Amino acid sequence: MQLYFFREAWRSFRAHRGLASTAIFSMTAALALAGVFLLLSFNARQALRDIGDRREMVLYLKDEVSDADVQTLTEKIRQLYGTPTFVSRAAAWEEFSQQVGDPDLLKSVDTNPLPASLHVKLKPELLNFAAMESTAKQVVQFPEVEDVRYGAAYVQRLDALNAGAQRAAVAAGILVALALVFVLYNTLRLTVLARRPQVETMTKLGASDRFIATPFMIEAVLETLLSAILALGLVYALQQAVVTRLTGVLFLPWEWALAFVGAALLLAWVASAFALGRILRSFGA
Repeated sequence: MQLYFFREAWRSFRAHRGLASTAIFSMTAALALAGVFLLLSFNARQALRDIGDRREMVLYLKDEVSDADVQTLTEKIRQLYGTPTFVSRAAAWEEFSQQVGDPDLLKSVDTNPLPASLHVKLKPELLNFAAMESTAKQVVQFPEVEDVRYGAAYVQRLDALNAGAQRAAVAAGILVALALVFVLYNTLRLTVLARRPQVETMTKLGASDRFIATPFMIEAVLETLLSAILALGLVYALQQAVVTRLTGVLFLPWEWALAFVGAALLLAWVASAFALGRILRSFGA
């Protein structure tokens, strides 16, 4: 029985090559647009993750804190929040001196005013504004800590940029899904219309709507599969063209590519089932 469905789908595809080619062209264009947004979203996430990995929280310590207190605090921070790196007052002054680069200016400073600090590379789950803000409020309560800095405005902008990229990808996905449904509906309608005598004959012989619709659904899925593969090929060609001028632009990993194709096929199956139900009812099948 399954072989019959695939054979009928292939026969319909060959008999209506022009219509199938138009559908494939339209779906390839729509899916390529979705693929471009997906590629942009993936690379934006990669860039934001790299930037996010460099986010750190700086804990400025009180002057009277002993070495033992620093060790205790370091272990506590490591267990709860991330990987701390101790920067002594002397090391902080050395770094500041290199940044200033003017020995005469530095000579006017009698004593080292810089405090010792802990630079904390936070755990991945804490690399967002809400978590960092909560962590800062907790850490500043420790008796060894004088002040906490983590660049709140900078972190907020990064989170907003990440959220914006995700919303853009979702919006593009919805628009492409609607375009795919529109193309499939009209393609299937024209295909069924072209085979209306056969459909009416099968209905009179007692064939169910599901039996009649399955070959058309398989044809729609096969066309969508070909369109998705072509769309990924176009996106890959675009990525290769861009990477020659803009280094660091990556193509989608295989997991994302498979998910892209799988989502397109699932949408095609659901959309064609819905469309064929309406089409066959309108034809009186």
